[in-house]
Amino acid sequence: MTPDMVKSKLQKLKMNKAPGVDSVGTRMLLELSEEILDTVAELFTKTFVYGDIPLDWKLANVTAIFKKG
Repeated sequence: MTPDMVKSKLQKLKMNKAPGVDSVGTRMLLELSEEILDTVAELFTKTFVYGDIPLDWKLANVTAIFKKG
């Protein structure tokens, strides 16, 4: 993954979304995008090359939200 690909993905984030369990909001990611591009790109590239996904990425808080019907 290249820094340009990361930048493209970050620019598509919606501002009205709540932060995840890491408490990092969309606004922070967008404002710091230029500073974190290379690091995030390298992290994803190494993950795919070595085939080892960090344990934190495997954890998720999933809650079912039932709607009418």
